[in-house]
Amino acid sequence: MNNEYPLIHQLVKELSAACYYEIVSAKTLDQIGVAGEDIKLPYIATGSSAGADFYTPVPIDLNPGEEMTVPTGIKAHQAPFVYLQIVPKSGLGFKYYTRLANTVGIVDGDYYDNPSNEGCIFVKIRNEGDKPLHIEKGKAFCQGIFSLYIPDRDYFNREHERRLGGFGSTEEK
Repeated sequence: MNNEYPLIHQLVKELSAACYYEIVSAKTLDQIGVAGEDIKLPYIATGSSAGADFYTPVPIDLNPGEEMTVPTGIKAHQAPFVYLQIVPKSGLGFKYYTRLANTVGIVDGDYYDNPSNEGCIFVKIRNEGDKPLHIEKGKAFCQGIFSLYIPDRDYFNREHERRLGGFGSTEEK
């Protein structure tokens, strides 16, 4: 890795130590209908890759216009002021016009270990192209990218509640 910028290198090294993926518990795997041996941890393929490949634990077969929610069996721990972006593999987008239903998935830090679903990441993938899409079980289908964010100026002047539920729960009171 290029160490031309030592301060940035040190900051990224420290942040990345607190950003990692885990397989959810056997109980959650059972609830989502996925076998533990079918889960592979996301993996960054090269030294300059921004995203870690997520592997599908189930086969994906989508005709044009169809969509599917994939239970990854993965949860992500994040450092403060870091979130996880989930984006499609670029090759799938170019070859099949494949997209995620929400274009870019945003996984907040407090989604990890929430009481609703343990923070299991689900990805809804769509085939918006004109030919069938098949992705074998165990193959990469999307990427996760840990990214920094800067909160608004009032962030440090107010109380913050922890998320109690899963997807969409930040709107619930």
